Amino acid sequence: MSTQDIYVAKNYSFELHPAMLKKIGEACDVEQAVARFAEQTKGKSPAEIEKEGEAFFTAYGRDWITLAHKLGDEYPDRTYEVLLEIVDKSKGYYKFALLPQRFLEIAYLATMDMSVLPIVENNAQRLIYRVVDCKTYKNLKEKCGDAVAESLPCRYGCLTACETIHQDLDVDAAIHQAASMPKEGYCEFWAQRA
Repeated sequence: MSTQDIYVAKNYSFELHPAMLKKIGEACDVEQAVARFAEQTKGKSPAEIEKEGEAFFTAYGRDWITLAHKLGDEYPDRTYEVLLEIVDKSKGYYKFALLPQRFLEIAYLATMDMSVLPIVENNAQRLIYRVVDCKTYKNLKEKCGDAVAESLPCRYGCLTACETIHQDLDVDAAIHQAASMPKEGYCEFWAQRA
């Protein structure tokens, strides 16, 4: 880069690409997913619903974050470019938690009718985020009833998404859920550097 290049105005976009969000939102539509789950579990026992919920939402979470990762790479913005520069300059040290956060934000913003994913903590040791107004939980209550919603089968989707993005980025992290919608009024997920 020449010294003249630093004085040239560049048209950077720091926003997530609307086409990317639309593609993810359509492919991983929460209302359609919950409707399929409700139909699949209609008339089944709580034990059967729990088992099917784990399988259903684990697959959903894996597909959801895999698509967000793929399209997040295909639709880069300036924020992503800067994150990659930081990871490169730190010789990969800041890959955790910067890159997983980006793809988790893309996934949630594309499907959950939220303008921001609340990040409680993001540092070299932990990534903690909350889902406060969960579209999946609301749809489970509406389509499956309070008992099924409060058993939180959707937790498998969120946990799997967090686990999968860390694995796909080759980042060792222990993932767990620290709060749940029925108890605390929000879900909170932790990724701890392993």
